[in-house]
Amino acid sequence: MGQQIKDALMNAGLISKKDIEREKVKKRHVSKSQKIRKDHIRIVCDLCEKTAPDVEHYKHENKMIRAKEWLCIPCADENCIDDNFRVTNQSTQAKTKTFRRQYGRTKKF
Repeated sequence: MGQQIKDALMNAGLISKKDIEREKVKKRHVSKSQKIRKDHIRIVCDLCEKTAPDVEHYKHENKMIRAKEWLCIPCADENCIDDNFRVTNQSTQAKTKTFRRQYGRTKKF
């Protein structure tokens, strides 16, 4: 988005500086995490688009959120994604064995 458009939207009161900063942070995290490396930890939830320390990769078959595979715990619980569909063990909670799900059983790695 061009700087003049951003200024016009801010003057009109449609967006705030906080929204612009949030978008910058999101773009920085998403662009780096498109290519997942072995040592890289993904922290942006595809569904709620918030940064969270507990984002994991799920190979689920929920048709409502089919394209969303990187989910945080609240989004996975809300959409009833079983933990057996979890593929990664990348978050700090999962590595320290404190990863807990509200929906169903928690998978052990």
